[in-house]
Amino acid sequence: MPWFRLVRLPNLLTVPGDPVAGFLLASAGGPHGSLPVLIAAAGASFCLYLFGLILNDLLDLETDARERPERPLPAGEITVPQARMAAIAMGLSGLNLALSAGRPALFVAAALAGLIVLYNAALKRVPGAGVAAMGVCRGLSLLLGAVAARPALLRTPDASCVPVFVAACGLTLYVAAFSAVARREMEADKPQGFTRWLPFAALLVFLPALLAAVSARERLAGVAPAFYVFLMAMTLMRAWLLGGMLYRLQPVPVTVGGHIRNLLLVQACCCAVTGAQGLLPAIFFVLLSLVFVRIVTRFYSS
Repeated sequence: MPWFRLVRLPNLLTVPGDPVAGFLLASAGGPHGSLPVLIAAAGASFCLYLFGLILNDLLDLETDARERPERPLPAGEITVPQARMAAIAMGLSGLNLALSAGRPALFVAAALAGLIVLYNAALKRVPGAGVAAMGVCRGLSLLLGAVAARPALLRTPDASCVPVFVAACGLTLYVAAFSAVARREMEADKPQGFTRWLPFAALLVFLPALLAAVSARERLAGVAPAFYVFLMAMTLMRAWLLGGMLYRLQPVPVTVGGHIRNLLLVQACCCAVTGAQGLLPAIFFVLLSLVFVRIVTRFYSS
């Protein structure tokens, strides 16, 4: 349980969806990647996310000892050498898995690992830069899955790659937006104002743009367009409630948790827009979003 608390176990449920979405978006417009490659890309993203979480607590040990002494490291439930070795193992595992997905995937994973180190070492203390870096990390995670499916995507991009870049930019904006809400809460003397509406505004631009980009690449048929519009409406409605009525009725950390849960619906949208091949992953992420609150509640009450 201390290790689960160290890596914030419930949030890990949202990690594999980024490379899965990127993989489906890239393979829908060109040659299909293989399942082992997808698993390797998702595993690389997962390991690098764990690397970042452990590194964050290692570098914030003195601060946590003062402000959050119940965290596993300051409480002594996990020793610093154990956490350091776990971080190294996760970082190297992430890069090795990325290499097995192809050299372009390794380059993206290396950029992601470098940004994680830079964020924890310096950027998170710089206003604006920290939340932007968190968003870019999730965007790179999506690109990791995309280049695993199409290794030439970044080297020779064409019109069929536009949905991938739209999705990466949209995911970056959304994660940066709700990270800004969380950061603003730490500055108690500053009111949220428009900041609490940033996640909704990001999705309001991103989700229709993604549908338009995919429609320009290929003709959407079957149930996929209707399912995407349904998911888009549900995702926007949740974001609207989290920025409005629910924001006034619950603590800001709970609102941020709601946006993290909504991230699963965003990933479902990215999968659903790819057509028949993305329907099952989209349904899975929708179902996962429905049980997310129960998982979080059980985890923190145990």
